[in-house]
Amino acid sequence: PLTTLQGFLELMLRGKIPEAERERYLEMMHRDTVYLGGLVRDLIDLENLEIRRETLERRPADGEELLAACLENLQLKGVEKGVKLELQVEEKLPLLMVDERRFYQVMINLVENALRQTPAKGKVTISARRALGEIQLQVADTGRGIPFHVQAHIFDRFIGRERGGPGLGLALVKALTELHGGWVALESEPGAGATFTCHLPEEADAASAAHPELEF
Repeated sequence: PLTTLQGFLELMLRGKIPEAERERYLEMMHRDTVYLGGLVRDLIDLENLEIRRETLERRPADGEELLAACLENLQLKGVEKGVKLELQVEEKLPLLMVDERRFYQVMINLVENALRQTPAKGKVTISARRALGEIQLQVADTGRGIPFHVQAHIFDRFIGRERGGPGLGLALVKALTELHGGWVALESEPGAGATFTCHLPEEADAASAAHPELEF
C-alpha cells in the first residue's frame, strides 16, 4: 500500500492524472492510508504485548453486554453485506474478569474477520456459554472456511492476509486472550465456514462479584 500511495502522489504532482480521475485516485489513496494506520496500530499493540508493556485493567464485566455492543458496532457492516448477525448468550452467564476495552477489541477482530469471509445471505453467530469450568466466547461464520494447510498458522503474523485483512488481527486475538489467562481455538472445514472460540478461565473474583453471598 505504501508503494501504491507514493506512486499515486507522484502522478498527481506531475499532473499525470486527469481531473476526471482525481476523485477515484483520492478514494484509493484514502483506503490505503486507513489500511496503513490500522497496520501500524496493530504492530505497536503486538510489540507492547510481546514485551509485556501492556497492563490489563481487569474488572468483572457482563459478557452479554460486551458481545451486544460488539454486534451493534458491526450491525451496519452486516446489513451492507447482506449477512445476518446473531447473538446467543447462555442464561446466568458468570461475569468475565477481563480488561473490557481489550477484550472488546478481541471480539471486534473476530467478528470483522468473519464478516469478510461470509457471503450475502450468510450468517455470523456470536455466542457465550459456560462449560468445563471456563467461559467460552465464540464467533462462527458460514463463509468459505480456512484451508487445512493454513489452519496451523492462522494466528501467526500476516497469515491472515489470505483472508482479506492486514494479517495482524488474529495474532492480536491470540496474544490478548493468552494475556487474560485463556487460549483461542479454531475449527473449520474448507467451504463450510469457520468457528473461533476464546476459552477464558471462570475466575473467583468475577463469580464473587456476580454472587456477593459466595465466599472463596
